[in-house]
Amino acid sequence: VLRAYSMYDAKVGYCQGMNFITAMFLTFLTEEEAFWLLVVVMNEEPYKLRELFGEDMAGTHEVLYIAEKLLAQFLPKLSKHMEAESIHVSMFVTQWLLTVYTSTFPFELVARVWDSFLVEGWKVVYRVMLSLLEFASKDILEL
Repeated sequence: VLRAYSMYDAKVGYCQGMNFITAMFLTFLTEEEAFWLLVVVMNEEPYKLRELFGEDMAGTHEVLYIAEKLLAQFLPKLSKHMEAESIHVSMFVTQWLLTVYTSTFPFELVARVWDSFLVEGWKVVYRVMLSLLEFASKDILEL
């Protein structure tokens, strides 16, 4: 599937992180269906994952900027603490966001996140991020 996609979209080709997403698709779909779903989530609204994997990674910079601003808005105490400790949000959420949680979390959570992501788009990804950080905030604030 990844080889086929790299030929379909030679400009992006294959990038690390796409494998986790594709593997998750293959647990539910045939190879052909997984390929076409990868094409859709990489190129169409509201997903546009292709922008995350572009040469300049502009999409990655954008989602990290949004993550940082959402953290400051909805979890200001945690945001200020992390800033004081020189912990940048990109240190841990990059992998979460680039793979839409497929590389790090239990499969049951990943399947639920992707069910919602396919319907609602990026807002689900950010909601999950904020929920995870809120859940861990007590421990993080004690650092």
